[in-house]
Amino acid sequence: MKDVHCHPFFIELQQIIHKAADAIMEIYQRHDLDIQQKSDDSPVTAADMAAHHIILAGLNKLTPDIPVLSEEGVFPFSERVKWPLLWVVDPLDGTKEFIKRNGEFSINIALVEHHVPILGMVYLPVTKEGFFGVTGEVEGLEKGAIKWTEKAIQVIATREPESTLVAMTSRSHGPSLPDTLKAQLLNDFSHIQEITKGSSIKACRIAEGVADIHLRRGPTSEWDTAATQAIVEAAGGVLMDFNGIPFAYNKRESLLNGHFFVATSALAPVILDWYQSEKTNE
Repeated sequence: MKDVHCHPFFIELQQIIHKAADAIMEIYQRHDLDIQQKSDDSPVTAADMAAHHIILAGLNKLTPDIPVLSEEGVFPFSERVKWPLLWVVDPLDGTKEFIKRNGEFSINIALVEHHVPILGMVYLPVTKEGFFGVTGEVEGLEKGAIKWTEKAIQVIATREPESTLVAMTSRSHGPSLPDTLKAQLLNDFSHIQEITKGSSIKACRIAEGVADIHLRRGPTSEWDTAATQAIVEAAGGVLMDFNGIPFAYNKRESLLNGHFFVATSALAPVILDWYQSEKTNE
């Protein structure tokens, strides 16, 4: 995976996401973000749409035979069900954070084959950090995960936490870790540090080995998780529901996800045991 930056497929995909990031940042500097409300009452801005059109055009040129499912370009299930291979895209993950101008937003691009994310790319336009993971057979690319910045590229992997466990918590959705889970984790760790962030940044921090766990108990859609699932799994971690099952994509009419967690592989059994005990005590 160390030479992935020389691979033509990676280079072209990276160029697409960088171009989308440039468009987002140009609008981010404006006074008027042109905020609209979608039918589900979620916000959408000029940046969402600009990035969507750039990514759609780029992917259609890169892989003309692979359809694109984007948050800003949804197709009915009757059409999607015929797609064994598709791109799943969130042109601007963290629109609420974008509107707040706190810098915590990302661009997510995933390649899904037979409901499994086999490639993911996430880019953070403000910090100019990119993450890329491959778990399947894609254009001769090696399996694994990397992070790139303007200055460097490095192979990344989840870590095995020692005395301090780092939990990523959501900026706009849901509370911190449940007290019962904290108590269970403190049997193995002397301290739990909680860091609040928006968008896919949380999962990327786990993939690169600077954080260990994130629980999401709130609504998300398939384009929110597909790319990060590929990256986290390629880095040795997990993104799964509380029954221990990784998400499958483009398999149902609904594109909404259930509750899930992201964690190092070693922590997954602890979280699943906690969840089962919570259900038992209800």
